[in-house]
Amino acid sequence: MSQQPDKKPETEEDLERKKKKEEKAREKELKKLKALEKAELAKLKAQQGSNAPKKSAKKNVKREADEENPQDFVDPDTPLGEKKRLSSQMAKQYSPAAVEKSWYAWWEKSGFFQADAGSSKPPFVIVLPPPNVTGALHIGHALTSAIQDTMIRWRRMSGYNALWVPGVDHAGIATQVVVEKKLMRERCLTRHDVGREEFVNEVWKWKTEYGGTILRQQRRMGASLDWSRECFTMDEKRSKAVTEAFCRLYEEGLIYRDLRLVNWDCGLRTAISDIEVDYTDIKERTLLKVPGYEKPVEFGVLTSFAYPLEGELGEIVVATTRVETMLGDTGIAIHPHDKSNGGPEFAGMPRFKAREAVIEALQKKKLYRGAQNNEMRLGLCSRSNDVVEPMIKAQWYVNCSSMAKQALDAAMDDQNRKLEFIPKQYTAEWKRWLENIRDWCISRQLWWGHRIPAWYVTLEDDEMKELGAYNDHWMVARNEEQALAEVKKKFPGKKFEMLQDPDVLDTWFSSGLFPLSVLGWPDDTDDLKAFYPTSVLETGHDILFFWVARMVMLGITLGGDIPFRKVYLHPMIRDAHGRKMSKSLGNVIDPLEVINGVSLEGLHKRLEEGNLDPNELATAKAGQVKDFPNGIAECGADALRFALVSYTAQSDKINLDIQRVVGYRQWCNKLWNAVRFAMSKLPDDYTPPPTINLGTMPFSCGWILSVLNKAISKTVMSLNAYEFSDAATSVYSWWQYQFCDVFIEAIKPYFAGDNPAFSSERSSARDALWVCLESGLRLLHPFMPHVTEELWQRLPGVKSHTRKESIMICEFPSPMESWTNERVEYEMDLVESTVRSFRSLRAELLAKQKNERLPAFAFCQSEEVAEIIRSCELEILTLATLSSLKVLLSGVDEAPAGCAFENVNENLKVYLKVHGALNAEAEREKIKSKMDEILKQQEKLKKIMNASGYQEKVPTHIQEENATKLAKLLQEFEFFKKESERMESEAEQRK
Repeated sequence: MSQQPDKKPETEEDLERKKKKEEKAREKELKKLKALEKAELAKLKAQQGSNAPKKSAKKNVKREADEENPQDFVDPDTPLGEKKRLSSQMAKQYSPAAVEKSWYAWWEKSGFFQADAGSSKPPFVIVLPPPNVTGALHIGHALTSAIQDTMIRWRRMSGYNALWVPGVDHAGIATQVVVEKKLMRERCLTRHDVGREEFVNEVWKWKTEYGGTILRQQRRMGASLDWSRECFTMDEKRSKAVTEAFCRLYEEGLIYRDLRLVNWDCGLRTAISDIEVDYTDIKERTLLKVPGYEKPVEFGVLTSFAYPLEGELGEIVVATTRVETMLGDTGIAIHPHDKSNGGPEFAGMPRFKAREAVIEALQKKKLYRGAQNNEMRLGLCSRSNDVVEPMIKAQWYVNCSSMAKQALDAAMDDQNRKLEFIPKQYTAEWKRWLENIRDWCISRQLWWGHRIPAWYVTLEDDEMKELGAYNDHWMVARNEEQALAEVKKKFPGKKFEMLQDPDVLDTWFSSGLFPLSVLGWPDDTDDLKAFYPTSVLETGHDILFFWVARMVMLGITLGGDIPFRKVYLHPMIRDAHGRKMSKSLGNVIDPLEVINGVSLEGLHKRLEEGNLDPNELATAKAGQVKDFPNGIAECGADALRFALVSYTAQSDKINLDIQRVVGYRQWCNKLWNAVRFAMSKLPDDYTPPPTINLGTMPFSCGWILSVLNKAISKTVMSLNAYEFSDAATSVYSWWQYQFCDVFIEAIKPYFAGDNPAFSSERSSARDALWVCLESGLRLLHPFMPHVTEELWQRLPGVKSHTRKESIMICEFPSPMESWTNERVEYEMDLVESTVRSFRSLRAELLAKQKNERLPAFAFCQSEEVAEIIRSCELEILTLATLSSLKVLLSGVDEAPAGCAFENVNENLKVYLKVHGALNAEAEREKIKSKMDEILKQQEKLKKIMNASGYQEKVPTHIQEENATKLAKLLQEFEFFKKESERMESEAEQRK
């Protein structure tokens, strides 16, 4: 969207006025189109010699307008959870807000989303990747939701016992940070000030108040999750699963405690695992922003300083990238009573402030010896972006070696492959990572999370009393009572104190159990028996190892089988320019703002409520002005879903352009109006036929059912292959290019008045219309649930025909073998090519009189083509807006004089009679261009056919194809040569 630099930002009032003006313009345009449509149909009816009584179209239109009651087009209010109450008349324009209202609450209350563990249907199970309890819906969640709901609705309609489990992750670090900030903001207290128990209570209070936001937003997306099975990773059942998993893994020797070098995050004050560290390569002196420091910190520098030797015997120069750590140096001999060692004046300083202070002190003591560029690798915490410190600490670890091998074999064993990755490219990454896996550090020095089920025993006669001093004093147990019993058994008669490990488990540990724990593990529940392993995991490729690998390892070890059969990894979403979404760039897209629409001022306000500094805020606002000068139009959930699913063809990144979403919202309007037109041809008491008699149907009706069949087959095939973009394209193409653009236009003559000559065609067209609408809406439903439900509910006769209350519990369309008709499709392809050529001529010749009907000719090279054009004359006249069409046959008829022509293919040329003098020069130029093009093709083909070894090396069927192509090109060239000569002759005669 281009920016107009001199244009002032529009206010909400401006936008509202503009919106009303646009709506009025659309209504005006719709009226014009209707009037035009009636005029065209009247002309066509007259041309076909209709005997139907004539009526005044103008009077009818006026009377209809006078009789309209605006309230008839407005949906009455629907009580929450009840079936939506629809207006008596379809609204004239599609409104996402109006259409998407009320359906979801009714679906949920009706139990349409619930799976039954006792069902005999085959199961299809997905678990929703649990979003953070702190989170609000972002565009990545919206993509996940759109893809997964498409899958689950399709499978539900296809006869599966479809289960989609919602859940929320307690998000240890993220949630603790949010509540710590809240405490500081509201009460000026740290968590240490209030103590562990009160702090955890504060977190639970926060979770109760704010934790459900993201799941409420999922409902707005139309996500058909089974809310009866909603879970939270720290609820009672999930906590029981975490404790059981830890204990079993410990008992099997897969969890152990060890003193090792860990990655320490100074800001979060906790250890993090290896894969939570992102490394950045620094080539030279570089200033980086570090959390907690106002000024950027210098990296990529090797600092040299001197240790003076006693007795003025010289000095030893040491070089380091971490000069602040010299305070702990022990490798240089120092007098034990020298109190200047250790630098007490630096105690308590943050590490990078200490760095500056130490350099300053060294300079004062004249011990500083300079700095030089130094290439280095810096570890940053992926969660906080803080610089990670290596520290020696005792932590709990999971031994991953044997589990990783099982997870690798599941995907790589050609004889018994249990796990498939889509796209396949991620199989290689899976192999690379699991072959080089390290043991997993699962301790976190946090207060919010699953407390580690291990108790440390301090015996009265222990020499060392600090926690963890003796590794064999740890008791891993399912509860304190069991731990106490174990201690008494291990240390009989001893006096002791027992304290639970204050650390909590890594959040990914509980997330890794999710497919098991949501189904009731470790209990042998009906859900676990019916739904484990699940069918497919759909998530972003960025958490392939954080989450997917750990689920597979824990699923095999604890659940006895892999947790899912397929892993579909969706691309990461970027902005329209391919940039990563970032608050500081102002390019973060909130799905709810796309669904509901937002002004530019509204976008700015969201930025102002964030925590950007003034410079970042200015940059972000400028980015919004450039990308969204008029804000974001209201698109609705259906259009957003369809756009996101359509984008999945892009490999590992999606460059999301909001204008594409707006385009699908406009397409919803086209769909709405096409259905509205079609419904006007179906009486309220219309009864769908039990079967379709294709033998008596007009050509266009047989064709639309045949291509609908093809669209159904292609959609099902694409969905089965997890090619969601192809599936969306198949559905869209049928609705847009075949149903709306061709079929609806082609059948209009049957409904122009009540011409008895078209009585049979009218009846067949009604039946074909109804079948197309009903099947087409079911085909589209998994992608666009709201608009399809609303339109399906309005179809006459739909309840008696399907005996279903909602489209979402109807059967997904299946191909009907009897509908396929390749011959009819071939003929319609020729008709469409002919129409395109006529339209091209019209656009070229008719400037102002665009809707004027002109006489036309079809010059056929064979009787077969001539017969097709004759039999489809009505369709061509209608679609190409012609007054007449005469079919001419080469060898029998001459090409018409004084006409503009267009080449359809080697067997068909079309001519359009123009008023006044034809631009002969332009026509001759067109012919010359065609001849030049044919000559180039001939030369290219001859070069191939005359190449050395062609007869011996090229397969016979290809040689035959090339010979046929050459013959057609020669025939084409001869035709254009004659046309050129004819035009020259006509020009001479005019002289």
